[in-house]
Amino acid sequence: MTNIKCMVEECRYNDNYFCEAGEICVKSCDGRRVNSCEQTACETFDKRK
Repeated sequence: MTNIKCMVEECRYNDNYFCEAGEICVKSCDGRRVNSCEQTACETFDKRK
């Protein structure tokens, strides 16, 4: 599996700054073409309890 870094400490899939989700989905924030990472969002995010 590919190592995917995750800097979102509140996500339950973040394990020592690596994503441990079985699969991820990344989309543009507003459905348009993007020009930077700030315009994207991880749809796999699940708030850590």
